[in-house]
Amino acid sequence: MTETAGDSGGPETRHGTDTERYKEIVALATGSAERLQELERDRVERLERELAGERDLVEQAEQQQEEVEEGVRLRWNAAMEALWEERWLRVTQLPAPDTTAEPAGAEDAIRSVQRAYLDLYEELEQGRWSAPNWIPTGWISRRER
Repeated sequence: MTETAGDSGGPETRHGTDTERYKEIVALATGSAERLQELERDRVERLERELAGERDLVEQAEQQQEEVEEGVRLRWNAAMEALWEERWLRVTQLPAPDTTAEPAGAEDAIRSVQRAYLDLYEELEQGRWSAPNWIPTGWISRRER
């Protein structure tokens, strides 16, 4: 550094020697870098914990999806067996999921499928199905009444 008119003539400046000032700057930069690294390590740890939690949620959702799909398959197969004797009714394979349906939780979905399954069995217990029994009376001709 250059000397000013009020200096004592030595290499001293307002902050000490150039070497001392350099050491101060390096120490400040080093401290800042270390603090930044510590903050980044803390952030990485926090994000890893959050990611682990999210992975657990995804795994739970996948398990619930498998349970719902298995429940639907079992009930569908049982319904097909129950309707096997109803030759007039065309029984098909398990249809694809309805993508227009409102989203529902796993428990609600299972309850809904179980309710429909039980409704089917209640109807089957009331007697064999035949066209006059399930066609609304407004559709039967007046001669048949």
